[in-house]
Amino acid sequence: MKKSVLYFMLFILAHFTNLFAQGSQFKDPRDGKIYKTVKIGNQTWFAENLKFNTANGKSYIYNNENGNLITYGYLYDWATACNVCPSGWKLPSNEEWLVLSGYLGDAFKQRLMSKSIWNASEMITNETGFNGLPGGLRDHVGTFRNLGIGAYFWSLSPQDQNFAFARELGKSAGNYASHQFGTNKNMALSVRCLMIEQEEEENDFSEYEEEPYEEPITEHYEETHPIEKSLKSYVVSKTQTCNEKQDLYYNYMEEYECKPVKSANIKITIDIHLSDPMYDEALVTIYDNLKKTNDEFPIEYVEKLDDGTLLFHFTVINQPHTFLLDEKNKRISWDSEWGHWRELYFFN
Repeated sequence: MKKSVLYFMLFILAHFTNLFAQGSQFKDPRDGKIYKTVKIGNQTWFAENLKFNTANGKSYIYNNENGNLITYGYLYDWATACNVCPSGWKLPSNEEWLVLSGYLGDAFKQRLMSKSIWNASEMITNETGFNGLPGGLRDHVGTFRNLGIGAYFWSLSPQDQNFAFARELGKSAGNYASHQFGTNKNMALSVRCLMIEQEEEENDFSEYEEEPYEEPITEHYEETHPIEKSLKSYVVSKTQTCNEKQDLYYNYMEEYECKPVKSANIKITIDIHLSDPMYDEALVTIYDNLKKTNDEFPIEYVEKLDDGTLLFHFTVINQPHTFLLDEKNKRISWDSEWGHWRELYFFN
């Protein structure tokens, strides 16, 4: 009886292994490197990080150590990542990453993570054969971070002029990448290439071609620019600090726990001066009358949303943040680290 149960369990295990990990290989004609590939659902992925050294783009080796290149591949900024996959392959879009995680279910992170290098506490199965490795990243000011802690992958989908969507794996990987909140395009992350479907390939005859680097065109404000220069101050009547709930594997639940901040006596000044598109558009100043502190936040980019609210993009300690000015509901929302922490200011 026990032997038959054992055979049954082995059959089930083999069935699910074949369900996910249908592997093969691909040789990159550009440099001859051979990559393992894996079919997960209806998608075929590289089972390794890309290691193609593009001469004209921006690619980096973690800490400039060649051993890291062999294990983890290159880290690319977003503009380079968009065009670096070989012919027949592409950088997956935000929606295509969602197809992958949706197919695998809530435990998709453990199913995509390699059993080597990660800590045993991650409870990894890697049943897909995706072999996600914690290759870390290079932030937008040039600091390498989180080798051995987190895996970070670009998507093809931009959020706005400065940010694009990305993905992360690892319980302690931090909040550097999310399908809901963009990552600074100047950061360097890993690339996993996705096979182009046959119908899509037939309609796209372009191949990857390296082009000489050109300085970006300086942008100017048009007369029809939807945002006007202004200088306004808001007297805050109360504040709340909110944190988004998480499960065991740091999956965010889109539910917040908010607590009031005592003795709020704050004045917020927003100066929209529109000096330089994308880099210096406004300045938000928060003055705490009780603590006698004055904090200034240079705003890189101001965006007017469909409902008329203004969204201010800026960075603090190399992390993307936003202020949302909602004059209709008399509220300013400070969202930090892709929206998982939030400070609410209510004004009169």
